[in-house]
Amino acid sequence: MKKYLSLLLGLLILAASLPAASLRPAPLKIVTTIFPLSEFAKEVAADRGEVSLLLPPGAGVHTWQPRASDILRLSSADLVIQVGAGLEPWIPGLLKSISSRKLRVLAVADSLPLNEHTEGEEGKAERDPHVWLDFGLDMVIADLIAAELTEIDPSSASVFQAGAGRLKARLQKLDAAYSLGLGHCAGRSLIIGGHAAFGYLAERYGLEQVSVSGLNPDAEALPRRLISTIVWGREHGVRAVFAESNTSPRMAEALAKELHAEVLFLHAASNLNKKEWESGRSFFDIMEENLRNLRRGLACE
Repeated sequence: MKKYLSLLLGLLILAASLPAASLRPAPLKIVTTIFPLSEFAKEVAADRGEVSLLLPPGAGVHTWQPRASDILRLSSADLVIQVGAGLEPWIPGLLKSISSRKLRVLAVADSLPLNEHTEGEEGKAERDPHVWLDFGLDMVIADLIAAELTEIDPSSASVFQAGAGRLKARLQKLDAAYSLGLGHCAGRSLIIGGHAAFGYLAERYGLEQVSVSGLNPDAEALPRRLISTIVWGREHGVRAVFAESNTSPRMAEALAKELHAEVLFLHAASNLNKKEWESGRSFFDIMEENLRNLRRGLACE
């Protein structure tokens, strides 16, 4: 009997000596659909979350198709964070294949005011899902993520609130840099030699986006759209045409040739290529480079 009491006492002493961290519950498993949401979730969850991105390097969010391994990953997840508003056309089918009862889904676009984009005079209005390119909306997303994580793990609410606060402070600083950097520019016209991904960014800083195609990056530009874009660019004295990073610049180069303008790049940041992943590039790195190119292309003071 004394032997068992001694063993029990030893176990109690060992348990008391363990650091508090070893007694904490396992980190929440969080899966995101695009790179910015992954970055935001890591900041908000801090050490209370393990965040993974569904998209492999270089994959396009509009066209990627999930694999069996992705179904397994979601089956063990606590939370999946998506944009919604049609950005990830593959997500409804993927979620239907998951039998996990604990999995929660946060579609951030459901809680945000969305812009509508219309192609042509008789075009159908579509909801613009590129909300992460509005840093004000990103601050709302930070709070949405914190609230959702708190629902799952109330004991870590203070961690999530602190993480959201840090993220919002960084976003406020970035927003201020854009407001100042784009405040006094010779041009306010943003010609995009690709799809209309930068509408939220343009609207926030008083710019006008003109793109050769609509919200779908795989849609071909109509000849009449190209002609009207060239005419518009000449009328507004456009100095630069912006190509989308990680896509072919061919269309932007053709427009730039007609307008005697230079080609500069803007990164929509929905995903990174392999080289960017390996270099550890962040959402904020990308947005700072976008600002430099915008300032150059719009001849800002």
